[in-house]
Amino acid sequence: MEGNIEKRYFFICENVIKDFQSGAMSFINVKNNFVVESLPVSVGGFFVVAGFKLRTLNADVKEELHSQLKIISPDNKIVLDIKQSTVLQHNQGERLPGVDFVFKIDRFQCKNTGIYRVQAIDFPNELILAQAEFEVSFPPKPRINYKTPEEIERLLEEKDVIKKVESSVSCPKCKHEKTFTVVLEKDLYKRMEQELEFPENLVYTCLNCGQWKIHLGRMLLYMYNKLGQKSR
Repeated sequence: MEGNIEKRYFFICENVIKDFQSGAMSFINVKNNFVVESLPVSVGGFFVVAGFKLRTLNADVKEELHSQLKIISPDNKIVLDIKQSTVLQHNQGERLPGVDFVFKIDRFQCKNTGIYRVQAIDFPNELILAQAEFEVSFPPKPRINYKTPEEIERLLEEKDVIKKVESSVSCPKCKHEKTFTVVLEKDLYKRMEQELEFPENLVYTCLNCGQWKIHLGRMLLYMYNKLGQKSR
């Protein structure tokens, strides 16, 4: 079937709605990026949709197309492999049939950030019909509203406010725990010094096994927001 199939569309979306009277499909929130807060993590709850039409009708064209969907990680490993058959559609007024694939991705294991490739393949002929990409990334560094030296000085004189916050992360693989601390500090250099305890990009890798990563942005923001609050 090589050279006989033409791609009409191919993309990733959050949902697909089909009109059962007209057969038209609507694609909700087309995506090309997934933001995760830890790795490895199960990513899912989306659809890969593909539409093709035949250029010619040859004798070897059957009434269905056997397709394969692959998701390939940044380190070139296949992390998802799905096969399915779809019936060719003979729409009224069109001489040549078309086909629409809808692959529901419940979940796949994501171990790395970076660019993932998605391939739709004519399985019997080992022909790549279409290819797209999406990126898996960590969140950006949060914007922290630091208190002014004057605000900090006033809070340090109060007895019933939180002046020190500790928060820990625990590796789900080896259970190793790491504790981070921030204190109410009016000296800019000392405040910068305590932030050096956090990874520069806020992505912490387990110090014990090295097999788990987590973005500390949400935790750091919570810790700074907690500083200066009433302790009771």
